Amino acid sequence: MAGALSTLGLGSQGVLTNDIIDQLKEADKTSIINPIENKIEVSNTKQSTLSEIKKLVTELKDQIVSLSEPELYQNKTSALTGSSITADVSSSAQIQNFDINVKSLATRDIQESTLGFSYDEALVEPQTLTFNIDGKDYDVEVGITDNLKTVAEKIKTTTDGKIEASVLNTGGDTDPYKLIIKSADTGVDNKITISSTEADPTKSLAFDRIGDEPKDAEIELDGITVHRASNTVDDLVDGVTLNLQEEGKTSVKVTADNEKLIEEMGLFAKKYNSVIEKLSAVTKYDETNKSAGVFQGASEIRTITSSLQSIIGETVTSDGKTIADFGLEPQRGGTLKFDEADFKEMLTSDTGKVEDFFRGTDGDNGLFNKFEDTLFDIATSSTGALKSLNSNIENNLSALLEEQTKAQTRLDDRYAIMTKRFAAFDGVIARLSSQSTSIQSMIDAQYADS
Repeated sequence: MAGALSTLGLGSQGVLTNDIIDQLKEADKTSIINPIENKIEVSNTKQSTLSEIKKLVTELKDQIVSLSEPELYQNKTSALTGSSITADVSSSAQIQNFDINVKSLATRDIQESTLGFSYDEALVEPQTLTFNIDGKDYDVEVGITDNLKTVAEKIKTTTDGKIEASVLNTGGDTDPYKLIIKSADTGVDNKITISSTEADPTKSLAFDRIGDEPKDAEIELDGITVHRASNTVDDLVDGVTLNLQEEGKTSVKVTADNEKLIEEMGLFAKKYNSVIEKLSAVTKYDETNKSAGVFQGASEIRTITSSLQSIIGETVTSDGKTIADFGLEPQRGGTLKFDEADFKEMLTSDTGKVEDFFRGTDGDNGLFNKFEDTLFDIATSSTGALKSLNSNIENNLSALLEEQTKAQTRLDDRYAIMTKRFAAFDGVIARLSSQSTSIQSMIDAQYADS
């Protein structure tokens, strides 16, 4: 049969050929298969476009979550005149001015061993050293084989890190190494006292203080003197941490810091507009080019658009202010125009009103609360518009792929049968042609004899 198919057309003198079958099959493919493939391509395009929409909706939702944080509306910053401190300001700080005069910094207790040693030399007689710091005693056992390094480790471990210990080369040719101890924290309560069970001063591991005894920081806040054990003071001015740097005066001005909020509000407008513009593009009909968006006529997309625009239009304060009064003016087509100057002006006049409009009172019933709920329903809910639309597209695509497979199988089967029939017809024509030729030869021979 393969030989017959490969010589198809010889008997019919080129009438019933493989080319004819291919042309017929291509014509059927164009009318039967291609429309299904076109529908599959449209479904794939819809899936891709829906992924883009979901990405934009998710970005908008994330932006709104950021803008729902209360700290964003209460950010503060500080301006300092002077170098005696630096200041870290939290959102809980009050807007205020105050003066700081650092009279003295808090210091640590630092001591060195009276005797010097070689680095690996075993120390003096075995003894118990008692270190007192912050009202508590710590006993350190010094053994006969201990050297400066091992004693330093014992001091750090035994005192739970309250006393730091290290070995220092102080210079010189003979026994230059000394044991240095210092309180981990500053303040008078961290003064270190040391006693030993070894009474002989030539055998006892004794220490000499370097400089003055430790002291608390002395600070004047607007002329009022206070003392603190640390140079980091976080309980003097509510919401402000003062980092003492040096003695001297510094003036502090705490003000509202709205730059981050302004930036984030501008991003909200941009991301909201991206969603609205995308939804418009995929549903519009271009009269000039006679072309429609991939979701033109899709009720789910229209529902998303109307839901978002309803929130914008229906959120009104008790005194009648709308989103336009807060620097976000609705435009033709549903987008928002962010006017930074108007938004700044509203923040300056009443930050609380801005927060109430967008976040709601105590973080409830504001514009962004409504957006969060709506966007959750749109993008995440099992019955939401995007999931519903995606489910419809997937079901339709699955049906189309099945239809394509069946149609292709039917087409292939049809033309396999047709090819066999063409081969049979071609054989019949060849035999008839051969018989016709023989008869004609006999006739010609008869006439030739007469």
